[in-house]
Amino acid sequence: MSLKIKIILLICAVFFYSCSSGHKEIQILEKVSNTGSVLNEDIFLASGFKINKKYNVSDLPKAKSAVYGWKNVGEEENKDFEIRFYESHKDAVNFGRSFAEEATGEDAIIRKRDASWKEGIKDRRTISTPTDGSSIGAAIGSNSSPKYGDYIIYENLIILCEGHKSEESLRRCSLLIDSLKK
Repeated sequence: MSLKIKIILLICAVFFYSCSSGHKEIQILEKVSNTGSVLNEDIFLASGFKINKKYNVSDLPKAKSAVYGWKNVGEEENKDFEIRFYESHKDAVNFGRSFAEEATGEDAIIRKRDASWKEGIKDRRTISTPTDGSSIGAAIGSNSSPKYGDYIIYENLIILCEGHKSEESLRRCSLLIDSLKK
């Protein structure tokens, strides 16, 4: 087979794979973005977001409310989000950013005694359960790990998004925001 034919076949294979992968291309949001809109819980509920819990925000400076819930995003089912609502984008940035940074990423603080905002701390962790190798064996040395790989500040919101890595979390945050526009 000639080199020219191999190149054409390779291009066709790449094209076919990219067209059939089923993944919707999504514009990943900036970590901090603002168009001047002010969002509330109702827009999330209208998009199919399910609120599991409403948190007491008396110890979260300038926050109006905070919820924990889930939504199907993209092709993924039941991904968890924590959404913190502020009066303005400026309040979210100035008063909420440090709390979001503390609660996300590989080094997230997920122990109540160490957290600055203790409300909902159990919901910010997930159980890592290495097994003994059998399909029905008991977990060996179960550990907690951070649930939220990253967050965004979008409009007057801070959204913590489920994911092991930042890229995965930011993609899910972006899919959640994209779902509000439909």
